[in-house]
Amino acid sequence: MIEALRLAFSWGVMCLALWHPVVRAEAPLHFTTAQILLVQGHGYTLPPYEANVSKLPGTWQTVSLPHAVTRHLMPDADSGDTLGPPTVVTWYRFQMPFLAPAVNPRYLYIPRWKTDGQITVYSDKRLLYQSHASTLWNGWNIPLWVPLDNTADSLSPSMVLVRVESPRYAGGGISSLWLGDNDSLSWRYRLRYFTQVQLPSASSAAFLAVGLFSLFVWFKLRAETEYLLFFCISVASFLRTMHFYVGEDTLAISDEWFTWITVNSLYWMVLITHFFLSYLHHRPVLWLNRTVCGITAAICILTLPLFAEFFDAYMLSPLTYIALLFMGSLVAGIGFYQSRRARSRDGILLSTWALAGMLLGGYDWLMQNNYIDIESIYLGPFSNIVAFLLFMHIIFRRYIAANTEVKQVNASLQLRLQEREDELLESHRRLRDIAHRQTLIDERQRLMQDMHDGMGSSLRTALLAVEKGRIDAPMVAEVLKDCIDDLKLAIDSMEPVQADLLLLLATLRFRLGPRLESAGIVLRWEIENVPALDWIDPRNALHILRILQEAFTNIIKHTQATEIRVITGIENDCILVKIIDNGSGFSVEQGIDSTGKGLGNQIRRAESIGAKIRWTSSDAGTSLVLYLPIKRDTQECFRAQE
Repeated sequence: MIEALRLAFSWGVMCLALWHPVVRAEAPLHFTTAQILLVQGHGYTLPPYEANVSKLPGTWQTVSLPHAVTRHLMPDADSGDTLGPPTVVTWYRFQMPFLAPAVNPRYLYIPRWKTDGQITVYSDKRLLYQSHASTLWNGWNIPLWVPLDNTADSLSPSMVLVRVESPRYAGGGISSLWLGDNDSLSWRYRLRYFTQVQLPSASSAAFLAVGLFSLFVWFKLRAETEYLLFFCISVASFLRTMHFYVGEDTLAISDEWFTWITVNSLYWMVLITHFFLSYLHHRPVLWLNRTVCGITAAICILTLPLFAEFFDAYMLSPLTYIALLFMGSLVAGIGFYQSRRARSRDGILLSTWALAGMLLGGYDWLMQNNYIDIESIYLGPFSNIVAFLLFMHIIFRRYIAANTEVKQVNASLQLRLQEREDELLESHRRLRDIAHRQTLIDERQRLMQDMHDGMGSSLRTALLAVEKGRIDAPMVAEVLKDCIDDLKLAIDSMEPVQADLLLLLATLRFRLGPRLESAGIVLRWEIENVPALDWIDPRNALHILRILQEAFTNIIKHTQATEIRVITGIENDCILVKIIDNGSGFSVEQGIDSTGKGLGNQIRRAESIGAKIRWTSSDAGTSLVLYLPIKRDTQECFRAQE
């Protein structure tokens, strides 16, 4: 981009120079006529060190400049002999007027020399310049700037000779010639050099750079085919434009392969443009796809240097370009028609310029084959620049459209997401209300069930005894104590214990302590710190309290114990709660199998919370062990007890 800006600035300065030329030491000389001499031969020869025109065979003729010989569309049948292919050496002679000694060095400026071969420039008999490029691609589009008398003690020449050697069938020619000093003539050379060399070079490099960026975009967005097509057209355009500015030095590859690239890159450009148009209007024409691909593949194969013996790509390039113009016009015309049917503005714009490009290509073909003034400017590079801008415009428009679509989709998604969030919040609020109501209902049912099974059962038993007249005051007091204990435990189970088993045991000790003391039983509290049980909730807490309350009640009523020990500990993955008394023992098996509900209720309550309960009883006392898992799904401690 910086290089392109620099070149644009230089071009602007040179344009200003057209309108405001600097003060010149002398006006430049413009030669529009020359004398010409043709020398037929075979094979390419080295130019002589000194040009002795008196020894050249033939007669000099006067011609107007620019001068060109029309190129043969088909090469001559005469392929030469062992000396080589038929060639012609064209001598151009320019008689110089009397030139005063130069204040500033003078230069020869040749806007274009056009042939296959080499060019040599002589001042009188002295060699001034000799091209050293390839035979076919020799920098024919690069203007020549040859110092004439910038050496010490140099004399003004009386004659300038230009020697051009080329194949007989290739035609050739030379533009008019300028002579002058740097101040009066360099702006012409620089403007021509910028137009013919620097502009194609900079534009093709910029096209390729943007194409590489497009390729990287395509690597991330594989579904966006236009980015890949843009990269391909940039590469084809870069390869095609090379022949406008390379050739001043020997090419890095052979002339045959460079010819193959130059000829076929135009077919590649038409092929890629066809697929780009099809992508824009979305109306592919199957027979046209096959035709374009088939012709391109056939030309690529036939022009390979491997088949040069049968099909010389360089000699037949004028005919291949005619076929290209036909194929390109067909692609552009059908692309325009399909784009109008699809109402694709981008397709109409690109196909319109493709049609215009075929017209410009026809102009370049006429100029290439010397049918029109060879001193004119080739329009192909300018056609590629406009095509580059059009492709950039199309890609930019599609990028903006895609970006706008993404913003609209994001806005729509954000709106839908907000609506969904509002729906979820409302649904969450409703579920929370339902869960709250269900929790209240479950807790109410739990309390009702527990009061029915506990305090309600005791009251019914007492009521039945009263109705039958088999109850006395101590029995009534005992029943009321049991009912009060049940009520207290039900209330305590509703308190938050924060998964703390020790807090739950402390609550039980606080509630049952006075009753144990009134029964003359000593309570020994041997509690150690244990992990928290995160699965304890009010329901599970009540079950634990009921199991332990039942144990204490059985000891008070049936064992005549004088001491109770409460011990906690950890075994495997369980917390152990032991209640040991020193009363009279009982048969555990008979107690479980009896019609009474005490031990059976304890077992059922333990199983409902995922715990286990074990009894050991003898004449020395009874031991109850409650195994509570630290984690709800842990079974290791139970396996150890089985």
